[in-house]
Amino acid sequence: MESPRFVVVGGGPAAAGAARRFAEAGHPVAVLTAEPVPPYDRTVLSKDVLLDPAAPVPALWPTGAPWLDLVFCRPRTLVEALDPGAGVLTTDDGTTWAFDRVVLATGAEPRRLLVPGADGPGVLHLRDTRDAAAVSAALVPGSRVVVVGGGVIGLEVAAAARARGALVEVVEAGPRVLGRAVPSAVAAWLARAHAERGVVIRPGTAPQEVLRDDAGRVRGVHLSDDTVLPADAVVVGIGVSPRDGLARAAGIEVDDGILVDAAMRTSHPSVLAAGDVVRRRGPGPHGVRLESYTAAGRQGAVAAGVALGSDEVFDDVPWTWSDQGDLTMQTTGTPPPGAEEVLVGGPDTPVVLSLLDGRLVGVCGAGVGPSVARPVRAAGSAVAAGATVDVGAARALGGDLAGLARLLRDAGRG
Repeated sequence: MESPRFVVVGGGPAAAGAARRFAEAGHPVAVLTAEPVPPYDRTVLSKDVLLDPAAPVPALWPTGAPWLDLVFCRPRTLVEALDPGAGVLTTDDGTTWAFDRVVLATGAEPRRLLVPGADGPGVLHLRDTRDAAAVSAALVPGSRVVVVGGGVIGLEVAAAARARGALVEVVEAGPRVLGRAVPSAVAAWLARAHAERGVVIRPGTAPQEVLRDDAGRVRGVHLSDDTVLPADAVVVGIGVSPRDGLARAAGIEVDDGILVDAAMRTSHPSVLAAGDVVRRRGPGPHGVRLESYTAAGRQGAVAAGVALGSDEVFDDVPWTWSDQGDLTMQTTGTPPPGAEEVLVGGPDTPVVLSLLDGRLVGVCGAGVGPSVARPVRAAGSAVAAGATVDVGAARALGGDLAGLARLLRDAGRG
């Protein structure tokens, strides 16, 4: 294989999507990832792997694909320096890699809990396979697990812990779970459903200290309301920070993420970026940073296509999902602050339509099992078109999710 002109840095869906696009176009590509294996599906780590430590972790490239011959993947390789002007990367072992174009898909890092006692064994995070193995080992029948953070990861971990017989309390600093991007009605339904399954949720509280015994083992968490929760393990899920240090040190423009335009171009013409590490320029003072598995893969493919000379852009309507035990939450779109929230669906499957000036900008729903996916996925074209929706008709359908899916699909067709 000839020396790759293109290099991808990272090991997640954005890196996998970029490398595949280069290779399918007939171009050799080097993938440098700090992970011990080639790009894999991280979404199973907080779901299948926590429920069954022996569950397989799927690779993101199909086995035997002919274009894989053009992909040179080097695991356990940390890129320490980037010189965009010279077109050179330097790895931790001193190796230099020349490139014509590079795609940075370095992802994000879990935020750490910065309280006394949090820096030590028994305080766990979840981002890679080693993290998942450590968390899974803590989820044993009768163990006491405190989950810090009531976001998606926190609730997925809580659901898995209960399924495996652990006693779980979720500590959330905000007034409710899923406060970042989930409508209040859907969040409230999920909170009730988790409580019915034995998860204790404590909103409006935050850890002040992780308590340890004389041997250094976790024994509890002291909260801001002066409650002490007994604990054998603490799992922290308080969001992520983009790994944009490599780009920043190289003089590439960053703002809580590598700044990119719709074509995934950075401030340097030889560098593109994709995935959780990027922030899209505008709208608003800081633009938009998506933390979406599906968006990351598509952004990686777009970045590689642009590096090859195409004029495409990433304009997909974001879609995300979360499986929390037998509960499923799905969302499409990114409603801005101030969007009107209209509750439709039924008591067992709440669906919220987010409207801005009467036009659909997002849909979010939850339920037992995956049935709520039908209207949420069907709404994608309507959100993309900024279509209007007959709210009265949507409400009249109640729990008829198939009918709601048809109504939203028809709205997208105009």
